[in-house]
Amino acid sequence: SEHLGHYEMMMMSNLGGGVQACYRGPRLFDTDETTEMVQSSVAWYKAHREVLEGDIIHLRRADGRDLDYWLNVNPGGVEKGLLMIFNPTDRPITKQIEVPLYYTGLTDAVDVERPDGTTRQMRLSRDYKIKVAAEVAPKGFSWMIFK
Repeated sequence: SEHLGHYEMMMMSNLGGGVQACYRGPRLFDTDETTEMVQSSVAWYKAHREVLEGDIIHLRRADGRDLDYWLNVNPGGVEKGLLMIFNPTDRPITKQIEVPLYYTGLTDAVDVERPDGTTRQMRLSRDYKIKVAAEVAPKGFSWMIFK
């Protein structure tokens, strides 16, 4: 619990990349808050497992100075893509991200779902891309689902 934010970031970076890790140690759950975070992260993974186990496309090389993000794709699934976004900096970052959706199988329109449950339909450009606004807290993460 002393490093709950870091623990959650580690869980989400692994699970958001489709990694099915086996976590071992003397104290995986030292408090109720830690247990809740792990259970919530695993439940999120299970809810999006189909797309998270698909192919991964690295969209920006991680350098620790700006948003780091990648796209998981599964054109045969209900969720065609899932964009994972991380902010490794000490400041909030808001920016437009260009997301190539060619490998999702989507061609004309996409429903973009955010973590708060809001959904917005967007038209793809002729080169199968969209631009989405990403707002990520310092040392935080976010994600978007494409259907």
